[in-house]
Amino acid sequence: MRKILLRSLVGSGLAFGALTLGAQQYNPQQYPPQTTRRWADREYDRNLLLNRVRNDLDRAQAQAYGGDRWRIARAKDTLGNFQSQMNSGQLDRRELATAIDHVQRVVDNNSLSYRMQQSLNDDLNRLRDMHYRLGG
Repeated sequence: MRKILLRSLVGSGLAFGALTLGAQQYNPQQYPPQTTRRWADREYDRNLLLNRVRNDLDRAQAQAYGGDRWRIARAKDTLGNFQSQMNSGQLDRRELATAIDHVQRVVDNNSLSYRMQQSLNDDLNRLRDMHYRLGG
């Protein structure tokens, strides 16, 4: 009886191990390397980021008044200039740096809600990351 129980435990353990090893197979088609991403995909991601920043600036502008609105409008303009240049095929890192500076001024000098400041700070970090990845 003991021998049968031991054999069945070992047999079921081996069967379970074989099933779990088969589930961990790597499929190279499932996860292509990052270097195979096309330029259009990267440009699409950059446009998504810039549109998100612009939307956050729009929401901040709706809450702002006076000089705050002017700073936000200037940040949106510089961001739009960079985006139009990027979409035409000219990546100007200085224009992106200028846009980052203007968004930073919006965060530093405005009387925005805490949540809006955090949202714009997150956007700034993403813009800085994009600037770094562009080689700036």
